[in-house]
Amino acid sequence: MVSSKAVLPSVVLVLRLLALGLLAGSIALIVTDKVKVNSVFLVGGNFTLSFKDVYSYRYVLGIAAVGCAYTLLHIPLAAITIATRKRLIGGKANVALFLICADLVFAIAFATGAGACFGVSYDLKRYTDEVHDTLDSATKARSDIIEIYHDLDRFYVHGYAAASLMLAAAKCIAVVIVISVYAIVK
Repeated sequence: MVSSKAVLPSVVLVLRLLALGLLAGSIALIVTDKVKVNSVFLVGGNFTLSFKDVYSYRYVLGIAAVGCAYTLLHIPLAAITIATRKRLIGGKANVALFLICADLVFAIAFATGAGACFGVSYDLKRYTDEVHDTLDSATKARSDIIEIYHDLDRFYVHGYAAASLMLAAAKCIAVVIVISVYAIVK
């Protein structure tokens, strides 16, 4: 049976593992976000669009990678706290306060990454839709235009999904902050 002192650190460990998985999923979605566009309709004809071409997507990748490393550093601390049956992660209130401040910084960074990714995906999708709407019906019916439109749409959906995962990771870390503050106050 789990002791009452190990419940909060156990929940924190589960939330950190969940955040790690969400951040890793966000990395996987951003890195695989690539589309090849082939059309004689467009100037230049052929090009490849990837996450490297969108600064906000690169920002998400960087924040998620640093967040994974940060979370990996915290997982052993939570495990040690559970094993020693302590209430506070880090053992002392000063260490726990420092970790709470660091968690707060990372929760905000995750939220800004999610916001940047949502924002740029929305704006690019809206622009693509506006350009598509200005085309005449004969041009819209061309198979290469249909393929380009669907490929770009899938590119933006990957961005939305990565942002959603990063936002969920920010929420996990926010819950960790609340639990940590509660453990200090208790």
